[in-house]
Amino acid sequence: MTDGAQQNARLADGTRPERLRRWVILLGVLFIVANCATDAYDQWRAYRFAIDDTNRELVNTAGILAGQAEGTLKSVDVLLRDVADGYAHMDATARIRDIDAALAGRVEGLPQVLSLKIADAQGVVRYRSGPLDKDTPVSLEDRSYFAALRDNPTLGLVVSEPIVTKVEQRVAIALARRLRDDSGRFTGVVSATIDLDKFQQFYHQIKLGSHSAIVLLHDDGTLVAREPPVLGRVGKGYPGLVAQLSTEPAARIVSPIDGVARFIAGAHVGGFPLIVAVGREEAAVLDRWRNEVARVAAQDLIVGAVIALAIVALVHQLTRVERGERALRQSEERYALAMEGANEGHFDRNLQADSAFMSPKMRELLGVGPNVPMNTRAEALVNVHPDDRPRINTAFHDLLERRTNRYEVEYRVRHADAEWHWILVRGRSLRDSAGKPYRLVGSAIDITERKRAEAEKDRLELQLRKSQKLEAMGTLAGGIAHDFNNILGAILGYGELAQKSAAPASAVRRYIDNVMHAAGRAKALVERILAFSRSGVGDGAPVNVQAAIGETLDLLAPSLPGRVQLTRKLDAGDAAVIADATQLHQVVMNLCTNAVQAMPAGGMLEVRLERVDVRERRSVFHGELVPGPHACLTVRDTGTGIDPKVLDRVFDPFFTTKGVGAGTGLGLSLVHGIVADVGGAIDVATELDEGTTFTIWLPVAGSAPPPAAEVANELPHGNGEVVMVVDDEPSLVELAEEILAQVGYEPVGFGSATAALKAFADDPRRFDLVLTDEMMPELTGTGLALEIHRIRSDIPILIMSGYVNSVDSGVARSAGVSEVLRKPLKSRDIAEALARALTASRSATAAAR
Repeated sequence: MTDGAQQNARLADGTRPERLRRWVILLGVLFIVANCATDAYDQWRAYRFAIDDTNRELVNTAGILAGQAEGTLKSVDVLLRDVADGYAHMDATARIRDIDAALAGRVEGLPQVLSLKIADAQGVVRYRSGPLDKDTPVSLEDRSYFAALRDNPTLGLVVSEPIVTKVEQRVAIALARRLRDDSGRFTGVVSATIDLDKFQQFYHQIKLGSHSAIVLLHDDGTLVAREPPVLGRVGKGYPGLVAQLSTEPAARIVSPIDGVARFIAGAHVGGFPLIVAVGREEAAVLDRWRNEVARVAAQDLIVGAVIALAIVALVHQLTRVERGERALRQSEERYALAMEGANEGHFDRNLQADSAFMSPKMRELLGVGPNVPMNTRAEALVNVHPDDRPRINTAFHDLLERRTNRYEVEYRVRHADAEWHWILVRGRSLRDSAGKPYRLVGSAIDITERKRAEAEKDRLELQLRKSQKLEAMGTLAGGIAHDFNNILGAILGYGELAQKSAAPASAVRRYIDNVMHAAGRAKALVERILAFSRSGVGDGAPVNVQAAIGETLDLLAPSLPGRVQLTRKLDAGDAAVIADATQLHQVVMNLCTNAVQAMPAGGMLEVRLERVDVRERRSVFHGELVPGPHACLTVRDTGTGIDPKVLDRVFDPFFTTKGVGAGTGLGLSLVHGIVADVGGAIDVATELDEGTTFTIWLPVAGSAPPPAAEVANELPHGNGEVVMVVDDEPSLVELAEEILAQVGYEPVGFGSATAALKAFADDPRRFDLVLTDEMMPELTGTGLALEIHRIRSDIPILIMSGYVNSVDSGVARSAGVSEVLRKPLKSRDIAEALARALTASRSATAAAR
C-alpha cells in the first residue's frame, strides 16, 4: 500500500466514528418511533384477536353444547315415540306394575330422565317408571304441556317450561307427546321428566372458568338452567336476551340475568325450542390486553431512555464491538466446521424476508442440488410428500403463534433416486422485544431406518393383537360348543333310537327323519365352531393334499350354479401336509363357497394347486412364509371383490358382509384357524368389481399316497360286559344306557362322579369298562379316571367331551384313559370305541401273563 493510500485509510478510520455516531442518533430516533408504532399496531391486533378468539371460542362451545343437548333430548324423544307406539297396542289386561317395570327398564340407560309417565285423557298418571303414591294419585291436568297436547291435535313433541316435579320435588323440564287411539282420538300423554341437575352437573364439569357462564333458555326467554347457578332465576323470562342471540351469533351484551357485561354466543338446539348460550365477562377478556398495553407503554418509555443512554455509551463501545466481531467470525467458523462433522443438516431462515441459508447436508436431506434456489419457504418444500405438508404448516404456525416452544416435525422427502426418505427437523425461533418471531434456526437428520423399524414393529403388534383376538374368540366358541354338544348328543342319540323303532314310510318316521336332518345340520355347525376353536381330536397326520382337494372339488362341482364355471389345475403330485383331511376339505369348501356367493351374476371360479419352493422369508396378508417347500392353493373368482374398508376384518370370527341368514361369519375365520394350525400363511389380492384371489401356503412334509377307499364294517357287539356310565346330564346317561344295551353290554348309569367312585370302590370287580364325561361339577372325568386306577389299574376308561381342548392329553394318558371321544356320539362311535378299549385291555392282560 502507498503512503497516500495508507493516509486515506487512516482518514477514513478517523471519520468512521463520526459517521457512525450520526447514524446511531438517526437510527435511534427512528427505532423509537418504529417501536412505538409497531407496538401500537400489535396491541390493536391483539385487541381484535382477543375479541375474535373469544367470540369464536364461545360460538364453538355453544354449538357443541347445543349438539350435546340435542342428542340427549333426541334420545328421550325416541323413547317417547317408542312408548307411544307401544301404548297404542298395549295389552289391556297387563298389570300396572308390569308396565311400570317395563317403563323403568326403558329409562335405565338414560340417567337424565327422572321419570317416564303415561297419563290418561283426564291427566291422571296411570303408569310411571318409578313408584307412585297410591293414596294421592298424581295428575298432570294442571301442567301446561298436558293442556297444549290435549287441546291441539297437530302438536308433536312439547317441551315444557321449568317445573317442580310432584313426586321427587326436583326442578326439571318435561318432554311430552300426545297419545291417541286408532281413530285419532286423544287418549292421554306420555311424558319424560328431564332432571335439570344433570344439565347443571354437565355444565359444571366443563370448567370454562370462573368468569364464564353457560345458560340454557327456552325459545320464549324462560331460563331453564345456568352455570354458575343464580338463585331464584330459573323459570323467569328474558325474551330480550333470546331476541339478541337470534339476530347475532356472538355479541357483547349486558346480561339481564345478573347485570354483568359479557361477550355471549348462542346456538339453537336442533329440533327443540331451546337455546344454549355461553358467555364470558368482558373484564376477563380484555383485562389481560389492557395490562399488556400498559406494560408495552412503560416498555417503550424505558426503551427510549435506554436508547438515549446507549447512544452516549456507543462510541466507547465501538472498539469492543470490533473485537467482538472478530471473535464472532472465528466462533462461526469453528461452529461451521463442527456442524459439518455432526452429519446433520442445518438451516437459518429469515422469517421477515422469507430467505434462508441451507447447509450442503440440509440440501442433501431435502433432495435439492447445490445450485437450486432455496431462498423461500415454498422452494424448501418442493420435494415434500403432499400428505405431510399440512403437518409441516401446522407445526410452523404453532411455533410462530407461541402454541409450542420448539419447532419439531417429521416428514417425507423425495430424493433423486425417486425414493421417499423420512427426515426429522428441529428448530427454535428468535423473537423481537414484542414477541414477534423474525428468525428460525434448526437442524435435520435422516430417520428413514427408524421409521422402517417402527412400521415393522406396528405390523408385528397388529398381527399379535389379531392372533390374541382369534384365540379368545376360539376359547369362547369352544365353550359354547361344549354345552351345546351335551344337548345335541341327546337329540341325535334318541333320534337315532327312534329312527330304528319307527316303521318305514310312516308319518312318525318322516317326522323323525326331519328332526335328524336338522340335528345333523346343527352338528355340522358345532363342528365348524370346534374347528375354529382348534378343538380337533389327536394330532395331524400326513395327508395327500392333492387328493383331498380333488375330492372336495368333485363334491362341490355338481352343486355349483350353471352360471359359474369351475376350472381346476391340480399339480402337487404326492405332496403331503401334516393336517386332517377334513380340515383341508373345509378350507377348500369355504373358499369356493365364498367365491360363488361373490358372483351372483355368474363368472369364473379357478382353483389351482402347485408345489412351490419358497427361497426366503417374507410376510403376507396373514402370517409369514418360511423358506422351504410349500403346497400353494389358489382360489380365484371374478366376482364383486372385497371393500378395502373391511379387508382387515374378513378373517374375524362371526364377521360377515352377507345379509341376515346368508352366513355365520365363521367360514374365513375357520380357514385362518386351520391354516395357522398347520403352520401355513394366507395372502389376499382383491379389486372391487374385478374379483378376489386367496392364496393358501401349506408347508410340505414329505409325500403321501392318495387314501384308499374305506370299507364299512359291521357294528361290533359286546358279550354282556358291565359298563359304568358317568355323566351329569341325566338324559345322556339314559341315552348311553339304551345304546349300550342294544349293542350287547350291561350299562350301569351314574349322575355324578362321586357316586360312581363310591360304587366302584365298593365292588371294583363288578365293572369291565368305564365310560365317563369330562366336564362335571364335582370331579372331572380325568380326575375320576385317576381315582379309579388307584383302586384298579387294569380297567379300560374312555372319556367323552363336547370340547376336547378341555382334556389335557398328557394328563389323560397318565390317568390311564384309553381314548377321548368327541360329543355328540352315535351308536357306531360308542360301539367301536368300547370294542377297541376291551380288545386292547385283553391283549395287555394276555401279555402280562
